[in-house]
Amino acid sequence: MTTATSTDLHFHLAPWLQDAIRQAVPLGGYSRLRVRLRGNTLHILCETSCPTEKEEITQAILRSMRRQPPPVQLLEPNPTVTIHRLIVYGRLRQEKKSLWLSLIPLEQSPTSPTQGTFQLNRKNQARLGYPQAIAQYLSQNLSQLGISIQVETQTLANTAPHQGQQRLWITCECDYSPDYGLLTESLVQRLRELEIKGFRDGAIRCQIRGEEKPEWLLWVDLTPPDVMLRQWGQWGDPEAIAQILTQAFQSHPLTIRAQVTDTVLSLECLLAPNISLAQPRILKTIQAILDTLAPQGLHRAIIRAKSAPQNDELWHSEWQLPGGDQGAHHDSPQQLAQQGDLEAWRFLLQRCLNPDLTRRLATGGIHITLRQKDDTLYIMTEAIACPPQMATLKAIAALFRGLEPHPFTRLKVYGRRSGQSKALWQQSLKFNTVTPVSTSSQTATEPTFAPVETVPSPSPLERLNQGARNLLQRSRLWQPAPDNSGLVLHQGGLDQGAFSLERRWRVACFWLIGGIVVTAQTDWLAGQWLRRELAPPQSVSMSQTDPATRSEVLDAQLFNTNWQTTAPKAIAPPLTSPYPSFDNPLLDEKLALYQERIAKNGVPDVLIIGSSRALRGLDPLALQTALTEKGHPPLDIFNFGINGATVQIFDLLLRQILPPEQLPRLIILADGARAFNSGRQDLTYKLMTRSPGFRALEAGTFSQLLSQDLPKRQTPTFVFPDLEQIAAQWLGTASQVYDQRQLLKERLFAQTLAPLHTWTSTAEAASPMAAAESGQQAQGFNLDGFLPLDRRFIPKTYYQNHTQVTGNYDGDYAAFNLRGTQHETFLELLSHLDSHQIHLVFLNQPLTDYYLDPVRLDYERQFRQYFRQLANRDKLDFVDFVHQQAWQGRYEWFSDPSHLNQFGAAQVAQELAKISTIPWPQRASD
Repeated sequence: MTTATSTDLHFHLAPWLQDAIRQAVPLGGYSRLRVRLRGNTLHILCETSCPTEKEEITQAILRSMRRQPPPVQLLEPNPTVTIHRLIVYGRLRQEKKSLWLSLIPLEQSPTSPTQGTFQLNRKNQARLGYPQAIAQYLSQNLSQLGISIQVETQTLANTAPHQGQQRLWITCECDYSPDYGLLTESLVQRLRELEIKGFRDGAIRCQIRGEEKPEWLLWVDLTPPDVMLRQWGQWGDPEAIAQILTQAFQSHPLTIRAQVTDTVLSLECLLAPNISLAQPRILKTIQAILDTLAPQGLHRAIIRAKSAPQNDELWHSEWQLPGGDQGAHHDSPQQLAQQGDLEAWRFLLQRCLNPDLTRRLATGGIHITLRQKDDTLYIMTEAIACPPQMATLKAIAALFRGLEPHPFTRLKVYGRRSGQSKALWQQSLKFNTVTPVSTSSQTATEPTFAPVETVPSPSPLERLNQGARNLLQRSRLWQPAPDNSGLVLHQGGLDQGAFSLERRWRVACFWLIGGIVVTAQTDWLAGQWLRRELAPPQSVSMSQTDPATRSEVLDAQLFNTNWQTTAPKAIAPPLTSPYPSFDNPLLDEKLALYQERIAKNGVPDVLIIGSSRALRGLDPLALQTALTEKGHPPLDIFNFGINGATVQIFDLLLRQILPPEQLPRLIILADGARAFNSGRQDLTYKLMTRSPGFRALEAGTFSQLLSQDLPKRQTPTFVFPDLEQIAAQWLGTASQVYDQRQLLKERLFAQTLAPLHTWTSTAEAASPMAAAESGQQAQGFNLDGFLPLDRRFIPKTYYQNHTQVTGNYDGDYAAFNLRGTQHETFLELLSHLDSHQIHLVFLNQPLTDYYLDPVRLDYERQFRQYFRQLANRDKLDFVDFVHQQAWQGRYEWFSDPSHLNQFGAAQVAQELAKISTIPWPQRASD
């Protein structure tokens, strides 16, 4: 029999496991084993040339496993994650569907009778607090997502009597960042339903493989549901009392409902016809439970027993509760709260913010932490997902106003995800009426957590990493960064006072001098090397009769000739802008081209602006042709698209850089929702605000330069000298390579990266897409400002080289907000255009269905609604191609999932020309 082993990982099956499977395959057959480790599950695909039997291979594996000494090793090398289960698939060679699959839990004894018994034993072990059993139980639904679970325990000190003495640490290891909501809620519910004994709380950390810090950390309250019910029952909560009493009769067909009226607890007991319990036994059990609970503020209890189907009253009884006496249980929670009892406030807030008791028992609900300082009460609300701000504040305000007067004049409410060190939101609430009470000694404090370093059994790599960190800290040149990963962790930071100011200056001067010396030496060596490279070559005698040599010389002469195209739509040669730079080469070149175009032809009839979706997505020539076919005169159209542009950049261009006399009567803004998102950082605009061009705008000198006659092809002129200029001039005289830095960069590229680039290009020469892309990179925008790309979006091949990013993780839609800075800037831009009688058409550029996932579709709907609210303006039109499904599947019109190619750009131009409501100019500019 021939055997081949294949794996998608760097793991290989242990020899004993390979032998076990090989012996179960019929003699003379061919078998190939493929291995994949997903989460805590090992998948083995056994491809054979002849059919195999599931039972034979499964029993062969179990027999061999029985002979292995524990712990059983399935892979070499042994993986860091624990393997909980083994799934074996049987498939015929060159077939796509499996014939059978077999699930083998590794902890299952080969002699155990049934799978159900094993499931029961494993869950019981998890409830007793065995880490391996907990990890195996939690990983059942996560291994298919590629998430592995590791569980560790930590002993805590100074815990309350009703709390456990340990903390549970759960590490979720994965290759990517999973959806937080999808992972956490199901994991927390599954963890809490175990009702693990002896644990106070848990901490879940998501660890991306290969990264040092956890992706996120989550604190979980592991207080058992029965303890939570008793805590609320002691405060007199009727729903909690009803559940406690019903659970006491869970083996009988009996249901109890509870209701509180003033100080009376009314119980309704629904009895099934076949119940065997008599009235005295029911009363005795209920009275014993209520006497133990001693519900706060409840003085009497009334119970009415009714038959379940007919609802007829069978008997009733009433008695006095412990709260009926003048004692600690006499006052209601509301009365205690008005007196300043923080524990009463904590219960009332928990009950107010957790109206669904079942959900609170399943997930822990919203946790409340209180702290009092004078007449101010600080309230921290935290849950698996951060409590919603408006709903939380509304409920808290209603509770406190309903309990006036109380001893607080001000509330400070915070909201965060459980375990985070900082609040995600905060709000202050003020009240007028105050009840003077003595300051209570009950001051709640925020929960604290033990250091991560105390988690047992650190790996050797972690110990090595910690040792290196300690060594760097002892040098006094580094200090530990603050922990921002989520949990509130105590870490002994570096004493800032120990690192004196004098010592800091010494260290800074040492590194400054060292940097200057290294820079000067590098500059000198680079100058010597460049001087040798530029040395004139020795004359070489060349045979005039050698045709190959003459051909090479001629090709070299042709290659070095500066060719200038005169075609009207040729690629625009790069211009040296005569204006101060905005630190954006594309903007600088287009501004120079636009001014040169105005000097020759006057102001264009139509101006196209936008980001790369406009630069590549709307062809001016195609639009001019389509409009001419519709009977319009030949219009002059220019595309001023700039990569990464946002509304702030559009405003900078149209309202500050270009004077009103250089703007046409019609402007087309071709872009999408991302340009209006105020939630993400506008890095492109921020870089421009630090540029010489922006400083010239602020100084008022930029418009003077535009009003002058346009000089062509000259070196940049600066508005005024500054420190950067002085430093550049000094470097030009002191450095050997500063004036030749561009040449140095080209030489370095030619001798280092160029050979690699040539090798790669040669290897990929057979790929039409690679050749097309290389050609597109070489070309630039044409004289109309348009960048034509002819590559086509083919999903099957595109996503082999590019990661498919969903809307949840798209930085362009991060913290999506249409009412921030970009919105305010857009309103200012509209007012500016209105004042100069300029019409604006916003074109929402098409997108593919691969790009429009549910998250992005929701953002696009919000964006469409946003423009509908602006539709009352006379000089603003909105053209929406995103929501036209005819575009979404035409992949041949796109260069990637969100950008059109030149064919799509022409198609957009044709569709745009059909819209008669757009006020196209009636004649071309003179």
